[in-house]
Amino acid sequence: MSIDADALRELFAVSEAGTPHTVRHYLYLPKRENAPAIVDELRRHGYQTEECVGADGINWLVLASHWVVPTEDLMTSTRAFMESLVAGIDGEYDGWEAEVRQDTDSPTRH
Repeated sequence: MSIDADALRELFAVSEAGTPHTVRHYLYLPKRENAPAIVDELRRHGYQTEECVGADGINWLVLASHWVVPTEDLMTSTRAFMESLVAGIDGEYDGWEAEVRQDTDSPTRH
């Protein structure tokens, strides 16, 4: 099983499968100057973005979110897209999290 299949199984143990969720993707860039091109590409693909310095105080975080029905195929292809965006600049795709669609207050991060 893929990392995304495992993550979806965990998500749907606590959230409603087959319904739209807000999914956030974490991309870390080595320099702030790398962000505009990445952000432009993400927005062209329908993502909303936020940018800030990463928790390490060194790398730049681009947080990309979208409203989708998470499936294994979608999450696997999205992972490949995100990894391709940061590959040429020595960035890192650090996975995704989805808001739980029930009365819990903890997102599931993968």
